[in-house]
Amino acid sequence: MTDVILQVYPALGAEEEMAARRPIGRDNGAYQQMLTSLAELCRAADDLGYWGITHVEHHMHSEGMEISPAPLLLNVHLARYTKRLRHGQLGLVLPAHDPIRLAEEIAIADHMLQGRLFVGMARGYQARWQNILCQRFGVTSTASDAGEADQRNRLLFTENFTIMKRAWSEDLLTYDGPTYQVPYPREGIPNWPPADSITRPYGQPGEVDENGTIKGVSVVPKPYTSPHPQLFQAFGASPGTLQWCGEEDVTPTILMGSHEKLRQLMEIYVQGAESRGRHPRFGEGIGVCRTFYVFPNGTPADEVRARIRRSVELYEQPVWRGWYEQFGFMEASRYDDEEGPVPKSGEHLADRLINSGLLIGGTVDEVKRQVEQFLTKLPIEYFVWLFHWGMIPRDEALPMLELFATEVMPEFGMSDTAQPAAATVGGTG
Repeated sequence: MTDVILQVYPALGAEEEMAARRPIGRDNGAYQQMLTSLAELCRAADDLGYWGITHVEHHMHSEGMEISPAPLLLNVHLARYTKRLRHGQLGLVLPAHDPIRLAEEIAIADHMLQGRLFVGMARGYQARWQNILCQRFGVTSTASDAGEADQRNRLLFTENFTIMKRAWSEDLLTYDGPTYQVPYPREGIPNWPPADSITRPYGQPGEVDENGTIKGVSVVPKPYTSPHPQLFQAFGASPGTLQWCGEEDVTPTILMGSHEKLRQLMEIYVQGAESRGRHPRFGEGIGVCRTFYVFPNGTPADEVRARIRRSVELYEQPVWRGWYEQFGFMEASRYDDEEGPVPKSGEHLADRLINSGLLIGGTVDEVKRQVEQFLTKLPIEYFVWLFHWGMIPRDEALPMLELFATEVMPEFGMSDTAQPAAATVGGTG
């Protein structure tokens, strides 16, 4: 069965609003309006049977296209309006955080959502904020070019990931790595004042030795979900990332149009999983990013085409051409064996998105046929719908969301009315 996750960048308005209220990112009225509208969206997604909703972590976006500097807080806030919808992030930029503090915050959010939290991770690509917020860690944003900055970024990402997982699963955490030690200094923290009065009789055994020296720590609370919330990787599209995801049992969310390239990446994921003794079926544990536009059956073909092109011009172009393309993500729309720039000069963005496979659109029956063709070739576990709520007017977005949920999703077993399977409460041991 394939489930649907809504990827929603918390936007404060379409381009006209962004221009009229510049810088809209610091407009409190616009932010309050966004919170209200996101609650409405979450209630609708919850009622309609969508699996989850996710946001990003980005900072200092004065332009207003994605205002999400604290996605865990947004998850906790929006979960108040839903009963079964999962909430998560794609993703938290691990090199920008202290791993133990992030492990704690995720565990607390998991308790607040009682297992409806999922956790996405990313390495970070936006220098404007990452170079500033990460300066104390000696890490910057990076391209995957194997350069010095890339290697440093990858080092902190993988080390922080390791520490977080161990903090969730181990009652007594010790760690000695290239950039992080637990305790610090590694030989121990001497002269812990309440060693005899509190820590030794009541704390985690082994935390403090007979001399009052801290020899390890117990990260609390442990997650509500055992051993931890479901893990995702944001926008993975390289062989190395898919190999790592398979090894670590992390669900990649792949931004890639080409079916052939997707198949190759999915096979690499399986190879990574099998190297660690897991044997997922082809497509299991895989997410793929797509945009959907669906219209009622009987809508004339020329009207469907015109409405998709208009929507792309108004709601997709600011994201794809104004943002994604500037950071290299337009490469996801490259055709097999294609050379040169993409899109081509004079090519309409709608044609590029449709022909590359990144946009699935049409009447209900046409969308069903395209989804069936995709899933027959690539039976993935998650569609991640790049859903530009806040830029698409609610009067267009909500009917389309409902039409997809009521007419398309049941055809493929996508409707999700059960309680989250991940909500397994951990024991006390």
